[in-house]
Amino acid sequence: MALKADLHMHSTASDGGYSPSEVVRLCAKGELDLISLTDHDTTTGIAEAKKSAAYYNIRFIPGIELSTRINDQSVDILGYGIDVTDHQFQETLAFHRHKREQRMVRMIEKCRDHDLHISLEDVEAQVTGETYSRPHLAKALMKKGYGASVHEIFERYIGYGKPCYVMKEKEMLPQEAIRVIHEAGGVAIVAHPIYYDIDESIFKWCIEDGLDGIEVYHRDHSPHAIARFRRLTERIEETLGKSILKTGGSDFHHEDFGREGERLGVTKLPFQEAEKLWERCNS
Repeated sequence: MALKADLHMHSTASDGGYSPSEVVRLCAKGELDLISLTDHDTTTGIAEAKKSAAYYNIRFIPGIELSTRINDQSVDILGYGIDVTDHQFQETLAFHRHKREQRMVRMIEKCRDHDLHISLEDVEAQVTGETYSRPHLAKALMKKGYGASVHEIFERYIGYGKPCYVMKEKEMLPQEAIRVIHEAGGVAIVAHPIYYDIDESIFKWCIEDGLDGIEVYHRDHSPHAIARFRRLTERIEETLGKSILKTGGSDFHHEDFGREGERLGVTKLPFQEAEKLWERCNS
């Protein structure tokens, strides 16, 4: 049986629907052999997930997903193999979690401006970890009857460019996130580049800022997109004269979030590419 890996998933430590140990249990059920938990702006789920992965004999890489922005474009940077005990790193995370909370307050105000009767207390009831994220607001709005799924709420109200969307203040630049991850001993990867259309910026970050790779095999990447980003990695490698990492994953949150492919164990990522990340993080 072919080995399988998934390097992008979320738990209740941020905006996922399952606890870290439950996520790992689902990974075991999906017969995954190598995984990483990549919650938004927090590492609080790492210890629990690592312990559970050891129980199921699954190789585990500590991970994170950092929010950044460039020219009003949100860009997520994944970090792998980070030292979760790094004090400066944790201070940076705490600062950005506070900015997430402030953003949530503004989004709730916008919801009220659009006759969506929601309160911070309603959202807090959905928050299971340290991080305030839009899926928490979506679930609170669902509970109030404003939509049937997280996907519907995003499409109608809180997705990028929708009437109740608010950007976070003082987000890091992608280059800053790369530096912060490196300083914590980690490897920096640009997440789901199909969302951005910034291929030339990604090229520049790899050449000038030390970006270590690209999430080529994300759940939302079609075969055409995978080919596109493989070509980009080849161009970067030709310029650098060395290989870069090509990662991928399901970006799993919960089956009921209404997004196609929200299953653990279904992966587009060639295992040999995941193995390269494992070796890099454990060298």
